[in-house]
Amino acid sequence: METSLRHGQQSLMVSRLRLRHALPVAETLDHCGFAALDVFGGSIFEASLRFLAEDPFERIRAIRAAAPITPFLAVIGGQSLVGHRQVPDDLVDAFIETAAVAGVDIFRCYDPLNDVRNLERCAIAIAATGKQAEGVIVYNEVPGRGLDGLGDVARRLVDAGYPTICLHDPLGVLGASAAANAVKVIREAAGVPVAVSISAQTGMSALACYAAAGVGAYRADCALSPLAGGASMPGAEALIAGFAGTEVDCGLDLERVAAAALVLEQELLHYTEVIDPLAARLDTSALRGLLPPSAMGHAMAELRERNALGQLAEVEADVVQVRSELGYPPLITPLTEIMATQAVYNVVEGDRYATISQEIKDYCLGLYGEPPEPIDREVRRLVNGREEPITCRPADLLEPVMDATRRELIREGYPKPDTAAMVTYALFPNAYLNLVRGDAVAERLGDEPDLPAPATASEPVPDSDTAASEPQGEEAQPLPVRELTVEVDGQSYAVRIIGGTDTGVAASAAPDKPLAPTVREGTVVSPMQGLLLKVNVKVGDQVALGDVVCVLEAMKMQNDITATRAGTVTEVYIAEGAVVSPRAPLIQIGA
Repeated sequence: METSLRHGQQSLMVSRLRLRHALPVAETLDHCGFAALDVFGGSIFEASLRFLAEDPFERIRAIRAAAPITPFLAVIGGQSLVGHRQVPDDLVDAFIETAAVAGVDIFRCYDPLNDVRNLERCAIAIAATGKQAEGVIVYNEVPGRGLDGLGDVARRLVDAGYPTICLHDPLGVLGASAAANAVKVIREAAGVPVAVSISAQTGMSALACYAAAGVGAYRADCALSPLAGGASMPGAEALIAGFAGTEVDCGLDLERVAAAALVLEQELLHYTEVIDPLAARLDTSALRGLLPPSAMGHAMAELRERNALGQLAEVEADVVQVRSELGYPPLITPLTEIMATQAVYNVVEGDRYATISQEIKDYCLGLYGEPPEPIDREVRRLVNGREEPITCRPADLLEPVMDATRRELIREGYPKPDTAAMVTYALFPNAYLNLVRGDAVAERLGDEPDLPAPATASEPVPDSDTAASEPQGEEAQPLPVRELTVEVDGQSYAVRIIGGTDTGVAASAAPDKPLAPTVREGTVVSPMQGLLLKVNVKVGDQVALGDVVCVLEAMKMQNDITATRAGTVTEVYIAEGAVVSPRAPLIQIGA
């Protein structure tokens, strides 16, 4: 199965492949004879809205029109669909139905914790569409367990309604022998076809795929060479040529596949500023029990912000400890980011679990599902206090959302929203509204013209008929343009600043800047850079020690900011939606 249009570009170029560049690649791939094309799901759904100004469902319909022959596969995170939070059952039903109508033939469903309860509703919804469901087992190394447990998960997946199974190794730690043994265990336990999806991160994936095929795996994931390797999949051309003449020869025409790779390579010329060289390289960290740099990106960004990159080795060691304390969850998004972030808090603050993200709290309460092993009792006590974890399926606690979504869209001015609109809005409301209102702006690529300098109110832009003939005064000279690279949470963005002096603002026009609030006793400060999602207090409110006064989003995690003393709120220095720096004053509490 070929994955460059989804997994490959998600892994190596942060899901930035535009539709107009994906279409010629899809058209060429459609004639190569692959078992399926991985084209939908994962983070590309959100990235299409936020960064490409494209509707995700319209995108898949367009790709389907360009490639009508080969089956399409979508990868969805079980009850979380294309996000990191569980959603209600009616949204799962609507999402899968909409994706099926748009052109998806196979739904590959995984749960980050391998909790099959979180995959049951997906199987029901897929069966209702008549499409194929494929259940995923995320390969997870737990000390002392070996391959124990793979068979149990496989049987539960089949019982839940998945007639095929995919063994997914997100870090590429399966060697040839382990891959073969894992496939045998799953096939013997479940009696259904088994596919393999093995990351190329450590360089062992091609050999592992060959060994898996030798014991009966019927399909393996690959990617066209321009988007293969590293955190992506093994190269399609390498697997085709390497398996040729063996008992697992797939029979594909190497020349056709190479032609498709050439089309993709030509389209990628516009993305030199986007492709991530760190994600593209081989890395053996996972073979030594560590997270690879590509999975540590958010943690490294936070360490850089705190001028604490020298503590990276300590954070890496603490990730291993955090994982054991949290019941050995699989090393897959979003769990890797959640654990790495907690390790940063533990190391930098020097007091383990003194600061706890909302995601860690929810995880320990069972709101992500059941971990493979029990969570350490002392850690659970530190995180949740006396609050008891749930024992039911997490989505059982969620109310239906589709009717409310319809009403919200009507209030927003869309009287007859279709199911695709409601699904997209329910998942990413602000991004969807920006798109349909025309406020979404796609990131500029190398093959796109520069944006024209905006006209000022006092000096309108002359029309084309008079611009060349009329003399231009000094005030009509082109505005200066500066190009900067801005890094936010480890992601680099190209920014063009049009107009202004070298400092960006003329000194004579600069307003007097108010003095920054003084940090003193009772000042609640931000522990890190982030976005203020919520301010829970106002001036005059009484708060107790430990009350949540703000909610800060950093590194895609929500963090409760608590009162450092009991007393009365005398100042609120910030507003919801503000971006704050580390140690920035947020709230002042008087005695």
